Amino acid sequence: MPNPLELSDLVPGTHLGHYVIADKIAQGGMGTVFKALEPALERYVAIKVLRPEYASNSNYVQYFQEEARAVAALRHPNIIPIFFIGQEGNVVFFSMAYIDGETFDDWIDVKRWFNEEQAKWFLSHAVAALHSAHKANIVHLDIKPANFLVDRANNIMLTDFGLAQKIVKAAGDGTDREAFGTPAYVSPEQITRSPTDQRTDIYSLGATLFHLMTGHPPFSGKSVEDIIWGHLEKPFPKEIAQEANLPIGWICLLKKMLERSPDDRFANYRELRTALENVHSFRYETTSLELEETPALKPVSIPRSGNDTQMIHGLLARTKSQWDTGQAKTEAAILLSRTHVKEALENRIEPLKVNALANTLRDLCHPRAEEPGALAEVMEKVPGYEPAVRLLADFMNNPQNESERAVNLPAAEVLETLGLERAHNLALTFFALNFEAPKLTQFDWTPLWRHQISVGIVIDFFYDALNLKRTGLEYVAGMSHDVGKLILAELFPYVYFTAINRSLQEQQSLVECERAVFGIDHAEIGSDWLKGQELPHALVEVVALHETPEKIPRRSVLAHALCSANHLVKQIGIGYSGNHLLDPRPWEQLPSTLVLWEARGNKQYVYDDFARDMLEQFQTFPDLI
Repeated sequence: MPNPLELSDLVPGTHLGHYVIADKIAQGGMGTVFKALEPALERYVAIKVLRPEYASNSNYVQYFQEEARAVAALRHPNIIPIFFIGQEGNVVFFSMAYIDGETFDDWIDVKRWFNEEQAKWFLSHAVAALHSAHKANIVHLDIKPANFLVDRANNIMLTDFGLAQKIVKAAGDGTDREAFGTPAYVSPEQITRSPTDQRTDIYSLGATLFHLMTGHPPFSGKSVEDIIWGHLEKPFPKEIAQEANLPIGWICLLKKMLERSPDDRFANYRELRTALENVHSFRYETTSLELEETPALKPVSIPRSGNDTQMIHGLLARTKSQWDTGQAKTEAAILLSRTHVKEALENRIEPLKVNALANTLRDLCHPRAEEPGALAEVMEKVPGYEPAVRLLADFMNNPQNESERAVNLPAAEVLETLGLERAHNLALTFFALNFEAPKLTQFDWTPLWRHQISVGIVIDFFYDALNLKRTGLEYVAGMSHDVGKLILAELFPYVYFTAINRSLQEQQSLVECERAVFGIDHAEIGSDWLKGQELPHALVEVVALHETPEKIPRRSVLAHALCSANHLVKQIGIGYSGNHLLDPRPWEQLPSTLVLWEARGNKQYVYDDFARDMLEQFQTFPDLI
């Protein structure tokens, strides 16, 4: 009977399970890596074999197999997949994809250092891989340049997911240096055998990026002990970063990644991604991220309801705990400008959630009369749509007794009262609210949507009452005019909270506060987004101008209609837009309202009658959501 297979037997041509060893390609502290052929699939794989002292320990082997299975379950383009786990004789091994490329250790060997573009390329891929692993409750624990491979197509892939370190930890072997990773990149908590989590990988990733950007590891020395002492005691090596001419934003990002205490680092990959997306404006000093306590919010009553007064009229999440987070602190360290915000909109690593609304807005730009049967089906299936159309039908009919109320009428009669085109628009709207509108944990957008929908319907009614020439964009202009608020809040939720809160506390208009905090307001960023989504130019122009009515040409009737309806809805108190300050002039005296009047097709209409009709009618306008 032949002797069991040993590591020393693995020479080119040796069979290991269903693989054939081709060459030895790497040697690590916990094992050896071979290139091997898998004949059945006619492909090369990389095989990692455990060192004999680990392979002979049943505790090591069991834990190794459990962890390898967990990593094998990961599916991500930036993670090298594990194909097979096996044991032949005394050889314990696993196979993974063979990458024809190079590691970033190879870049270091030839002194090939990252520029800013390469740093962002590397970090975005690394964060994507580590975030995916963390969602599967896997922490790498040995992040270093050698564990990132670049293939011929410039894809970055992460390998060696901490299997060896977890094996050592499970076995309780506290003497093996490999247990806490690679000295140049190891985190302080690994050195001291303290608890580890995703922030541990963030530290090592910061050390890796520091080396690849500056040409030097963050801490060096003549011995391993010197290097480790640097991680535990030395301050962040700012001078090395400055000598390498790193921009201030990158220095701040690296400093926060390399904080000695895990509590001072980015708390998660979402925070790190936010800082990366805004790296040129990111600022960080250890003491500067201690946020001042948010002053108590002053409830300001609004005419329609007292239910939304607790957290700035209901636009914010119901508990302040949403705002006392690491993400909030990360955003507070970002110095924003108009350019930064526009770059964040255009160059996000992940798409905006608000993008899901684009198709519905396109459909609303081409209103049509929907078949009653289809709308009746929507009434049954889309939450909120049926009560909304019945409330609106009652508003239009002004029923005199209970039997005439829309709740007692068949669907076809209710839809006929609304008009099939208006009913179709509302059907699209409620579909979007239920299935497409962005839902952020920090905000409750219900009052804002109530405001926007109401503005769209009021514009629609203006056009009916004054017999104005339609463009088809009347309702969608109202329904989308504040989309920039959704965008700013999604890009920088804590910063947008700051703008809303400043508006309330300092009695300034929200637009002024947006410009002070972001260098841009919601009208401009909203119109940029609409343009990027290829919405009609006329709609883009209207949204861009709605906060600056003095700049609207007299010929732009729709823009004046939006300004007039926006003011009327706020004056009556339908929904809440986040801006509690209002033009002191009453609606009927606004220049935009007068422009609408002058453009009317119904020349017999008396202005006083028009003003009275609108004011009286909309005092009873229902909250549709």
